Amino acid sequence: MIIFSGTGRKVERIGMSILSAVLLACAGVAYSADLPTDAAKQTATQRELKAAPGDWQKVIDAAKKEGTVSAYAAGWGPPTRTALTEAFKAKYGITLEFTAFGRGAEMVTRVEKEKAAGLNLVDFFPTGTGTLMTIMKPKNLLGSIEPLLVLPEATDPKAWGGKLPFVDKAKMAFHMTASLQRYIMYNTNMIKKGELTSFSDLLKPQYKGKITMNDPSMTGPGNSMMAFLALDAWNLQEAKDFLIRLIKQQNAEIQRDSRVHVESVARGKFAIGLGPWPDVMNEFMKAGAPLDLVVLKEGTTVSAAAGAFGIPTAMVHPNATKLFINWLLTKEGQTILARNYGNPSMRQDVPTEGINPLFLPRPGERLIMETEDKINFMGKMLAITKQTLQDAEK
Repeated sequence: MIIFSGTGRKVERIGMSILSAVLLACAGVAYSADLPTDAAKQTATQRELKAAPGDWQKVIDAAKKEGTVSAYAAGWGPPTRTALTEAFKAKYGITLEFTAFGRGAEMVTRVEKEKAAGLNLVDFFPTGTGTLMTIMKPKNLLGSIEPLLVLPEATDPKAWGGKLPFVDKAKMAFHMTASLQRYIMYNTNMIKKGELTSFSDLLKPQYKGKITMNDPSMTGPGNSMMAFLALDAWNLQEAKDFLIRLIKQQNAEIQRDSRVHVESVARGKFAIGLGPWPDVMNEFMKAGAPLDLVVLKEGTTVSAAAGAFGIPTAMVHPNATKLFINWLLTKEGQTILARNYGNPSMRQDVPTEGINPLFLPRPGERLIMETEDKINFMGKMLAITKQTLQDAEK
């Protein structure tokens, strides 16, 4: 039974520039989690002014007059939001105001209602590529990011492996993190390490009633997992059959609340969780929860997860948002994001110290890069998966 809680087929291996962005970062120096001293902030600001004299100071001055950046975030947990808020406030005196949403769809509903009412209340959308590309872009809720990028350190193609990692040709979504989608988590008190190595293992009789799955009919890692099975591991029919067997044969529970999904495995209500949000998973693991992730023999997708962002068609604080985005894409900003989000940055000069090795590639691991075409397929997969879940209930 399904229980809802809470609100071209070409296989493309990950490009060398992206892979090196993950691997070469391992040689970087450790980053201090402490807020920078006044001297360190002054030195950083001097480097910025040297890189873009005059114009950059105008950006800073205009941003300080506005004083605030309003962000609607889906997929960024408290550690990520807090770390960026504190660092940006300490550096520029500008406040980041985050409104957190459990799912991207909830955030989109809020944005649509505000737009219909003629309200302009938000500046920045940190969320997943699926939400940005398959829902927000088709609804004309996104503006072009490129005109805001003015700081040379942020826009240096060499720092990003040769080119800026925009997701789409219109440059409405920016891919910041190289997130290895570890689709299967498990409670280490209930499952032995090495017991699970493949998706097919989930259909073994001993796991009946012990599996929970992040709702695959909504944007997020559950949907990403189904797209991976349909495009890269198996085919569409096999993926649909697998989902039906999970529901009918294994009595898997579908969970819409991403935090409850991870917590239910951490507390032992379920032994296995499919499609955990990386940010939430990382938070629980850092707190010492008995959780681990499976490195699958089928390989995995490298995506932004929720480590992407877009902007609205009209910003309420345009200058402060421009400052924040440019700072966020520097080595300093990306280091703070990567360390607290728990996944490597796409910037090649960002260190991986403090990131769980489970979220870094293994030698010989099959890695498949997320593309715009695959993200669009994920949008189609939402309807397919919704129908499949309904079929499983019959």
